Formats: sequence, C-alpha cells, structure tokens
Amino acid sequence: MHHATLCIPPHLLPKKSWVKLMGDLENHFGDDASLDENDTKVILDFLVKNSAENSTMQGSLNFLKSIEDKDIIAMSQTQFWKKTHRDIPKDLFNHNDIKSKANCKACHTDIEKGLIENENIKDISSFN
Repeated sequence: MHHATLCIPPHLLPKKSWVKLMGDLENHFGDDASLDENDTKVILDFLVKNSAENSTMQGSLNFLKSIEDKDIIAMSQTQFWKKTHRDIPKDLFNHNDIKSKANCKACHTDIEKGLIENENIKDISSFN
C-alpha cells in the first residue's frame, strides 16, 4: 500500500467533498495522485467515516455550514475560510515558507491533529 499524507484532517470536509476529491485523483490540484483501486477505496472509506458530518468539532460544523450543497474540495474556496482569513494580506500566501493558500500547515502547525483554533496558529509576523 502507498503511504498517503493528509494535508487536512478528514473532519474538516463533508463526505461529498471527499468523494469528489478521491474520484478525480488524476487531477489532484494540478498533480496526478492516482492510486490503485483498493488503496483508493480504503482511503475514501476512512475519509467518509471521519468526515465533517460525523464530527462534533466546531471547525467541522463551520466548514460544513459554509459548504452547504456546493461542490467544494478546497477549504480555501469556502466562505468560512475566506471570512477567517480576510485580514491576512493576500501577498503573504506567496511567501517562500507558505507558497499557497493550500499550505495550511505553514500557519496551522497542528492541523494534522485537527487543531485550527486561534491558539494553535503561528504568528504571521514570523513570515516577514
């Protein structure tokens, strides 16, 4: 089996987002992340089982409400993400240590644990 690294915890996206994302791994944000059929099924089952609908964490509920019925697979496309990041200068996402809105770990150092609360966010002045 391949080793996969999740950039975000499964409880921050709803089931339908995980199904859509895993259904088109050949075009995974500009990369080919294709897996064999069995690995894809195992990972998708895990993601669906642990999706936002099955979580009681506030971040999960906020993203779930923000996504509603939209076909969104990138958290940065949600209104909740846009609202919570609105005060961050746009050019900061191009910083060499960040490079993209998709690099959550640059600021949310404990994101793999699902910790996205303010006390778990790196001080953005460290990127200056």
